[in-house]
Amino acid sequence: MSVEEIFEKALSENRKNLSLGEAFAVCEYYGLPLLGYRFIGVDEEVPEALGLSYPVVVKVDSPDIVHKTEYGGVKTGIKSREELVKAIEDIKRSVKAKNPNARINGFIVQEQVSNAHEVIIGGLKDEQFGPVIAFGLGGVLVEILRDVAFDIAPITPQEARDLITRIKGYQILEGYRGIPKANIDALSEVLSKASRMFADIAKYVKEMDLNPTFVSSEWVKIADARFTLL
Repeated sequence: MSVEEIFEKALSENRKNLSLGEAFAVCEYYGLPLLGYRFIGVDEEVPEALGLSYPVVVKVDSPDIVHKTEYGGVKTGIKSREELVKAIEDIKRSVKAKNPNARINGFIVQEQVSNAHEVIIGGLKDEQFGPVIAFGLGGVLVEILRDVAFDIAPITPQEARDLITRIKGYQILEGYRGIPKANIDALSEVLSKASRMFADIAKYVKEMDLNPTFVSSEWVKIADARFTLL
């Protein structure tokens, strides 16, 4: 299914968001680096071999669930297949208890990341400027510091680097509390690609949220993606 078909299908169903699986498909089309994952269908048995290393994180994949944690749709620190089976059943019960009409496509399983910086790459459609790309520190820091910088999309890798250095907390990306310095070159490339993607899909999307995006000294990996439709 093409990117256009993904969005047109969602809009034809009067949806406000893409599912996580659909959002990942859009990111992959534009060459954005995703954190390795395994999709498990809602009625599929958890395989003995995931192709991932424990501990893992599991998330619900549903077009009706945007903020997954609010519905009990995320479980972390899973250390074995047995724990994963239980976590999936717990998520099913929690989601259905809080939203009985929610459609569950399945579950996204990812390796749990440590020793990497957490940043947010976002996009919004501004009435005056059109597509705008946003960058800031992720996790609890984005809510506490509200340290986010903006530019009109799309931007080049050099413009992306300039955007990254504009945030007040840039020094944290230079190395913080045992976390190595972030790979700013790789991050600039990913931010530029994300800006081009958002500029392309802005005819369908009013907000984009690639959060968390993890940055190590060697790589950049997007762990979650949300697209809010027009």
